[in-house]
Amino acid sequence: MGKTGSVEWVQIRGRKGQMRLVPKGDSVAGKPGPGQRYDSKGFVRRILTRSKKNVLGVKSKSKK
Repeated sequence: MGKTGSVEWVQIRGRKGQMRLVPKGDSVAGKPGPGQRYDSKGFVRRILTRSKKNVLGVKSKSKK
């Protein structure tokens, strides 16, 4: 287990334009939905590359 605050969060833009926070490792790839789960050969896709324009960057830390 990591220390508190050891996860670096990244803001991404969701399908409807809302912002979501995901761990930095998950910012480059997303999980496919049910319609995109299988490719043309019938193999299961586990990740889909996320568009670079949807990755908004690292969440700034609060200045408390």
